[in-house]
Amino acid sequence: MARFFSRAARPILLAPAGSPDAAKVALQAGADTIYVGLKGWSRGGAKGELTSEELLDTLAAAHAQGRKLQVALNTIPRRSERRYLVGRVEELIGLGIDGVIVNDAGLMAELHTRYPELRITASIGCAAMNEADVAFYRDLGADAVVLPGTLSADELYAAAQVPEVLIEVMIHMVEEFIVLGKCWMPSYYRLNPTPLAELHGEGNRLIGSMKRGGAGVCFKVCEHPWVLSLNGQDVAQRLLPSRQISSINALSDILDAGVDVVKLQGRSLSPDLLAPIVGRYRRAIDAWEGGGPVPALQELPLEPSWTVSRR
Repeated sequence: MARFFSRAARPILLAPAGSPDAAKVALQAGADTIYVGLKGWSRGGAKGELTSEELLDTLAAAHAQGRKLQVALNTIPRRSERRYLVGRVEELIGLGIDGVIVNDAGLMAELHTRYPELRITASIGCAAMNEADVAFYRDLGADAVVLPGTLSADELYAAAQVPEVLIEVMIHMVEEFIVLGKCWMPSYYRLNPTPLAELHGEGNRLIGSMKRGGAGVCFKVCEHPWVLSLNGQDVAQRLLPSRQISSINALSDILDAGVDVVKLQGRSLSPDLLAPIVGRYRRAIDAWEGGGPVPALQELPLEPSWTVSRR
């Protein structure tokens, strides 16, 4: 059965939601689509994932407002987990989700073969950088491919010329330690055995970096306090990541290049921090659609900066 592709009629604002409350405020602030993590199967970690019950409630709330919901399954499953994950996707399709986000090329191809009408997005973790990468993931089964907001307008325009695939741009994301959705510190992992509750009969397993087969586990090493020392003396303490980066000042060029989806990162954000960020991009996209000037970042109301601390 073939896919039925259609180019987005207008730019889509895709916002993160790490909790039901975050989903609520993201929709209120103007997100066209939200993306959530399913507990155990997303690299967002437990702080940014929903239980099956929360997912069902959030999906109903989004659809009641005429909005959409995607599920991030951007983990790299082990061989013993793969069949179970594919089965969970069938359950999610039955619930009526509007698509999945994956970063495992083999899983992407398998899901496309099994569920040809399922909308699949190649995650920022796939590290697509140009039109050849976009075409590669399209041919694997992706309906949309996420590109970093660091690409130029000309590079985005070239990617947007690839037929039968949507172009998403991660326009707002964390700067420190994260490169194109990939952690610089994949060797960090925890040697604590733990059961994956949903995998009956598998027993205990080591959990750790998603790059080593961990089922959506990320310990946010970069967000732990780091002590700065001078001559053997502790002189200061820093929390990383330190800031978010935004390409909102280039939004007009990005949208003029033919980008279909404006994506925001931040499933770890609390609702009070997420709402103004989504609202900021909603106003900017609306201004572009109306033919007026897009307000620059410094012209928008200031919101407090944020840092996530795990003590």
